[in-house]
Parts: sequence; structure tokens; C-alpha cells
Amino acid sequence: MRISNPFRLGVAGAVIASGSFMFAMSAGAAAPSSKFTQFQQQLEQQLTYRVNQLQVLSTDVTKATSPTGLTASDASTLAARLTAATGSINNLLVQVAKDKTMAKLKAAQKTMIKGNRVFAVLTPQVFQVIEADTVAAQAATLQSGEAALLAEIDTLKGQPGYANALKHDTAYVADVNLAAIDSAHVSTVVIAQLPSDFPRDTKVFINANHRLLAADIALAKANYEAGIIGLASGGYTGS
Repeated sequence: MRISNPFRLGVAGAVIASGSFMFAMSAGAAAPSSKFTQFQQQLEQQLTYRVNQLQVLSTDVTKATSPTGLTASDASTLAARLTAATGSINNLLVQVAKDKTMAKLKAAQKTMIKGNRVFAVLTPQVFQVIEADTVAAQAATLQSGEAALLAEIDTLKGQPGYANALKHDTAYVADVNLAAIDSAHVSTVVIAQLPSDFPRDTKVFINANHRLLAADIALAKANYEAGIIGLASGGYTGS
């Protein structure tokens, strides 16, 4: 009967044991930590929020594209940006699900935020440009009727309401022009903002809000003036 060399058996056993230990260590290292998994899941949720927001914005742009809403040029620009951002975010969703290191997740997070700026730039941009173009379209409609309105007022000469109508027509024209100027300024400046401009463009959006408010108030006043002019045609002499 052959007796195995005990020394060889001991070395072989040590090698096998060492290999098993190293395998166990490798397997343990490959397993994601709870911190990694939590960050990965949070990032996927944040990306999903952005996908949903981009869908809402895209729908808004589509619905607002009409003669009384977004201009064709602004609609095309916004739609292209939303499409690009949607593609970027969807690609990140696929990538993040496969990432195995924290460094890659953080790189994806940086691209998600700084490369797209869905909430900080695209969202106010879409809302404000739609509002600005809508106000501009309404102001243009009112401007187109100014000559006819003045002609109607001229027919009141010699009547009690004529002076009152003429006074309100002057205010009407001024308010309509103000609405047109403010809304045009907003559309031009806001549409020029890009994700890379953040946070400098924060002031742009704040100023745009003020101008849009002024434009909306001007339109409301113009409509009020038109109402008074209508009453003046019936002899109304009040304010």
C-alpha cells in the first residue's frame, strides 16, 4: 500500500484552503454594499421623476402649438430640447441599472443634473415661453383691431360718450403695446437659456416672471378699457 507524502498533502490542503478563502473574499467584494444599492435606487427614482416631468413638458408644448399659443419657431426649439433631454435621461436609466461602482453612479448623477437641468432650466423655460407667446398672440389680436375700434369711436363725435371713449382708447393702445413689448422680451431672452447657463439664468427666469405679470396686467387693463369704450357708445360718461 502506497503512503502519501504528508508534507505534500499539507501543502495541497493549504493551497485549496487559500483558494477557497480568496474566492470567498472576491465574492464578498463583488456584492454591492447597502449604501451603494440605496444610492443606486435613489438615483433611478430621480431619473424617473425627470422622465415623467419631460413627458408633461412635451405634452404642454404640443398642446400650446397653435395660432394663439407657441410660435412655430419656439415650439420647434423647445421640442428639440425636450427630445434631447428625454434621450439623455433614458440612457442614464439604462446605464445606472448596470453600474457597479459608486464613481459611475456619481458621474451619471452629475450628467442627470448638470447636463440636463430638467427642473431648474427646462421647466421654467417651457412654462414662460408658452405664456409669453400666448400673451403676444393675444396682444397682436387686440392691436389688429385698434383701427376699427378708433373708427367706431369716431362715429360717436358729438355724443355724450365720445370724450370718454377717446380717453379710454388712448389707454387701451398703451396697455396693448406694453403687453406686446413685455411678452416679446420674455420669449426672446428665455428661449436663449441653456442648462450650462445655470445658475446665472435664475435671474433671467425671475425677471421674466415680473415681465409676464406686467404683460398679463396690461392685457387685463386693455380688456377693461375696451369694455368702457363699448359702454361709452351707449352714452356712458363714467370711468
